[in-house]
Parts: sequence; structure tokens; C-alpha cells
Amino acid sequence: MSRTIIPLFIILFIALVSNSQPLTVQQIINNKINAGGETGSVSADGIILYAQDVLSNYYELNEYIPAWKNKKSFKEVISILQDSYNEGLLPDDYHLSNINRLISETKANPDPSKLADLDLLITDGLLLYGSNLIMGKVDQSKIRPGWDVPPNKLPGNGDSLLYKALEHKDLTRLINSIKPDNFMYTHLRNGLMHYREIAKNGGWPQIPDGEVLKSGAKDERVLLIRDYLKIVSDLPADAISSNDTIYDSTVVEAVKKFQFRHNLNQDGVLGKGTLRAMNVTVEQRIAEIRVNMERARWVIHHLPNDFLVVNIAGFNIRRLRNDSIIYYSRVIVGRHYHESPIFKGKLRYIILNPTWTLPYSIATKETLPKLQKDPGYLGKKNMIIMDRSGKVLDPSTIDFNKLSAGNFPYTLRQKAGPHNALGEVKFIFPNKYSVYLHDTPARSLFANEDRAFSHGCIRLDKKWELFLSLIDEPDVWNMEKINEVLASEKTTRVNLKNPIDIILLYWTAGADKTDKLYFNKDIYQRDSAVLSELNKPVVFKKGQ
Repeated sequence: MSRTIIPLFIILFIALVSNSQPLTVQQIINNKINAGGETGSVSADGIILYAQDVLSNYYELNEYIPAWKNKKSFKEVISILQDSYNEGLLPDDYHLSNINRLISETKANPDPSKLADLDLLITDGLLLYGSNLIMGKVDQSKIRPGWDVPPNKLPGNGDSLLYKALEHKDLTRLINSIKPDNFMYTHLRNGLMHYREIAKNGGWPQIPDGEVLKSGAKDERVLLIRDYLKIVSDLPADAISSNDTIYDSTVVEAVKKFQFRHNLNQDGVLGKGTLRAMNVTVEQRIAEIRVNMERARWVIHHLPNDFLVVNIAGFNIRRLRNDSIIYYSRVIVGRHYHESPIFKGKLRYIILNPTWTLPYSIATKETLPKLQKDPGYLGKKNMIIMDRSGKVLDPSTIDFNKLSAGNFPYTLRQKAGPHNALGEVKFIFPNKYSVYLHDTPARSLFANEDRAFSHGCIRLDKKWELFLSLIDEPDVWNMEKINEVLASEKTTRVNLKNPIDIILLYWTAGADKTDKLYFNKDIYQRDSAVLSELNKPVVFKKGQ
């Protein structure tokens, strides 16, 4: 055999041996990413992945080395994806079932192809999970009009964040840092785990209908009521009584705590409303907590240190400074067919002795029919009527019966005074909805449990407390000065030196720093649509 043939044989042999070697996990990841660049979609385990660009950038930046080869990081990321359940989310949205199957399959047979798929699925699941923590899973703008809060923005360097987390082995800290940084979200999460534990232990008893229970009443249902109140922590677990069927002072006080947490009149009487709230199942309460955790992910990332928040469903407004409530008031919100919108604004000025220019819809649909029956109606309500140039007209010269909702060339305005529909003061945060906070002469409405009576604006109970809280110049503005301006009946504008953020939100469940849960009626029936979308699994398209 010639000398030239032997080297050629050796070269061919080495080539054949090299081609027969199985691809490494790194090489397979490389192939999948590059194939995705050609087809437009990176796939793993037979599905097209979610985070195409960020995922591809990360692996390219790191030369396609598996992201989860470190055992500690691997265990940590699996635990993080499992913990999405405690955020009220669906772990399978983040490939957890596929991941667990591949983990099981590769224990006995570490197939590089499956290990590559496993690595890609974990990375993709983590990126999708991070996106849902920052923006929420549900696109709030698509499920119902009237929610006008801009979505949170995803970081532009998601691959860099992932790289840093893995490089510094601080993945848990990174995930915690992108959750809503507000105590309510944290304690809603605690509440979710607590109520799921209650459900696991059989829930709470359903209490039969019966007579209204007042202090001193005797009823066998009190036994169930005591059990219920202990389960939800409104009655101490060790509370005892010589006669458990007596609706005694201990039970009355516990019922008042329950009523307070459920935004009911706190009279300690167990009537139909309180009974109805008690008989909401633990599963329904869990659903409400999950829905409101999702809402929190939409809106309470990086809130200012000092702001006003209106809870439309809770009929209240609070001023929070450094997570402490420094002002609280009951409010009246829009009725069911005039819903108050959800949005963020900046409260900039206050008007004392406001006039009220009636919106065209109110003027034509509500006031015009009254004028057609009684031409003297405007005088009785201290109103004027103007033409389009602003000239005040004599209403007796107008035949209101010839006018209609589509033909009303006038403006109606109510003069300032104690009987003005806006009351004595209004708080302005300019917005496209023409919604603001204002006083009302109908003070008795604040005593109602359900306070959805307005056309969309927010009516305030404690108006002067808010005024003084915002102005905070006691030497300049105090009740003596306010009463002086009111007596003049002169419309007066007061600008805020420091405009304050205001958010109109919709919470049907909340929590405080002591892990107490609070629930409100779903007055606008918004929860079911959010829950439906929250419960829908992410559908990944099939890939190669």
C-alpha cells in the first residue's frame, strides 16, 4: 500500500468517526435558535416559544451554552415557576407540565435533544412569567371599555436581566423585584394562600336563612356562625361561651368586624346582607383575590409616595403617604349605566362655590322633559339658560315643547350656592371624561351601603378634610377662611402648589398590612370577565 493511501484512509476514518458523534446540548440549542432565525419561530418540545427575540438574544450572547446547567439555579427556577400558583396564575402557562415531563424522561436517559428542549422551555417560561408579573396576564384594555390605565412597560433588556440573574445567582431576588411593590399585593398573596388552605380543609359552613339576629337572640344557627367567624379570624379561635346558641356580645362584635371587612353597615345585626356575604363560598373568595391580584399587576407598580386613590367598588377615597392612610372618606360613584371610569390623573386645583354646566346628555335627556312639564323649573333650581354665544335668555320666551334631544341649541348652568348639584367645592384633575371630585347637597346618600348614584363623577363626604389636607396652609386656608369665601358666593379657584396623583381604580378585594382581607361588591360586574381570561391557559402554537 502506498504512503499516500494510508493518510487518506486515516482522514476518512476520522471524518466518519466525527460525524457519528452525537450533538451536544449546546450544539442542539444553537441549531434550534438558528433554525428559528430562518423560519421566524424558535421551537422546543414541539411548540413555538413565546419570548422569541429575548430568548434568542440571550443564547446567542452566551454562545448557546445551556442556561440551567447549574444545579442550584435549576432547582431555583423550577421552584419559581411552581410558585406562580401563589401569584394566582397558572403554572402550566410557563410550560411546567412539559418541563416536569422532560425532567422525568431525562433522569434515566439524558438525551441531549430533550435536555436542549428542557433548557429552552425553562428560559421561555421564566420570561413569560416575568412579563405577566410586570404587565399582568390579561389585557385589561380588550375585555371591557372604561379601564384607561396605560399598561406597564417591559424592560428593553430582558436578556440582560436574565443574564445578570444567572451570572450572580440571584434569580429569586430578580423575580421579587418585578412584582408590584405595594403592601396590598403582598398581603393579597398571603390571603390567597390562607384561603386556599381553608378550602383544602373543607371551607366554611353555609348558614341557613332565618330570622334577623340581634344581640341576645337564641338560635341554633349561632353555632355555625361562631364556627364561620373563627375560620375567617373575626372571632378568636379560643373564644368560648356558656351557651353557644346565644347571639351574645362576643358574636356581635365579631360580626361587626366581618361587616367592616365586607363594606357593610357595622351594626352587628345579622340580616340578609350580612348573611349573603357570609355564604359566599371560599372558592368564590379565592377567585376574587386572584382577580384583584391581576388588577394590582396592571396598576400598582412603582406608585408615588403620596397619592389619592378612589376605590369605585368600595365607595371610598384614601390619601396614602408612604403606605399609610392619612385621609379617608366615603364617596358616591357612577350608577350602573353611568359607570365611573378607571384612569390616572393629576389633581391640580380646587374650585369653591362652583357653578355647574350641565352636560348635553343630562340637559336633553333629563332636564328638558322637566322643562316641558314645568317652564319654571330652571328658576326653582337656580339655573340659567344661554344661547351658543353665551347670552343669558329668558326661559319664558322659549317653547320647550318644540325642542328634542337632537335639537337643543342651548346651554344650561346652575349658579353657585348651597343647592348647586356640585355642592360647595369641586376638585379638578383634568381628563377626557370630564370626571372630578365634588361635594353634594344630597348628604343623606352617604349613609347607604351601596352608593352608586352619580353620572360618573365622584361625590365626596369629607370634603373639607380633603381640602385642608391638600392645601396644608393653616395660616392661609382654614375653616374660617373657607366659610368667608362660601358666604360671598363668589366662584374661587385655589391652585395646588404641589399637584397630587390620583388614581380611580376598581377593587373588589384588598388587604392591609396585618393580612386582613377586605371584600367589596362587584357593582359593575367586572370580575367575571377578568377571571375568565385569567383561567384560560396560554395556547402555544405547534412547531417543528
